[in-house]
Amino acid sequence: MSFDNPTRLRLGMQGNFDGKDYRLAGRVVLGVTDDGETYYWNEFNLEATDGTAATLVYEVTERGGEWRLFTLFEPEYPMTAEDAATKRVGDPLNLTGTDVRVTLLDTSRVYHIEGQAPEGVAVGSVASYFNAEAGDIMQVVSWTGDQVEYYNGVTLPSRVVDAAFQLPPEPGGMFGLGKRGSAGSGSGSTAYSSGLKFTLQAAGVLLLFWLIFGRNLSCSTDYEAAPVKHIAAGQPPLALGATGQWNGKHYRIAGHAVVTLARVGLTFDRHEYELADDYGINCLLICGDKPDAGDWLLLEQFFPLLTPPPSAQKLAAKQVGETVELDGYTGQVNDLYRTTVLQADGDGVASLKAGTVAYGLAGTNAFTTLHVRWNSDGVSFYRGQAVAAKKIAADFAGTK
Repeated sequence: MSFDNPTRLRLGMQGNFDGKDYRLAGRVVLGVTDDGETYYWNEFNLEATDGTAATLVYEVTERGGEWRLFTLFEPEYPMTAEDAATKRVGDPLNLTGTDVRVTLLDTSRVYHIEGQAPEGVAVGSVASYFNAEAGDIMQVVSWTGDQVEYYNGVTLPSRVVDAAFQLPPEPGGMFGLGKRGSAGSGSGSTAYSSGLKFTLQAAGVLLLFWLIFGRNLSCSTDYEAAPVKHIAAGQPPLALGATGQWNGKHYRIAGHAVVTLARVGLTFDRHEYELADDYGINCLLICGDKPDAGDWLLLEQFFPLLTPPPSAQKLAAKQVGETVELDGYTGQVNDLYRTTVLQADGDGVASLKAGTVAYGLAGTNAFTTLHVRWNSDGVSFYRGQAVAAKKIAADFAGTK
């Protein structure tokens, strides 16, 4: 096993996350051993000018390199090391007033250190830890002896890390998906389609959905389809550029669109907002999943890590009531739809550009709402939770 640095980051580099300046002081290689096989990852020790610290984690997965940023926090409801050791996967947890559930238990070992490691970390050090999640919330509890530490985590796209350290972007793949193929698989990787193959697949999917949703959104028959009810959107309830906070994260409304959502027998317009958090991660804020809905949906984009994501054809073949499993999420499909962006403003990404058409499915379980959207440009994955409209109005400035 080589402990060489697999990234473009180097000791002494200066970076900025969430408006805070950091110096890259050290790199630590850690690993866990499962079934006799050891899996390694890199943790970069970031020291801020105000004396605080953060940990930037780089892990090579089946999808390539993935980044996460972790910062220490003090819980409202702390636990002892003995309490932490009793936790099992699926157990509920509440450290900050928000309910999460344990998703992973393991023990890590330090194998290599370059530069300055965090205090108390040395080669051979062993720590127990568990991960806990709910929606877009990621928390890690780690303990060695009697000392317990708590971390908030966030997944970062590579472009955000590049921008933080002022690195030139690496060449991306087709459709702006970037370097998301399986690491070390080469051009022959079967986990992801080539650009040409994906284009052909997407064309087939679009044809399939036209057959299903075309001709006034009725199944194609020799009989005239019944009129489709259409409900227009009202005035935008939030202002472009408004800022707000949810689950401890700050957001800015970067884009707004009026989107037509089409289901069989019904079309309606609604407002969708693209939010950017302090780390540049994109979120969707959807004004209701049905006309006159009292709840909104706040969905954070994510990139599946545990298993290769389903192809557009497999997504298109799903039916309401079927089970969908994705990156630890298990739930039932409760909606299939088509979206068309009628008008858009702001500096959001291409998914909210006027004229964009996409197909999607939604799934829910007891804790999380899942939305997957796809078209010829690729597949996007979102997860989050319903939020009361009055909560959105209270938390965001500049509402109308």
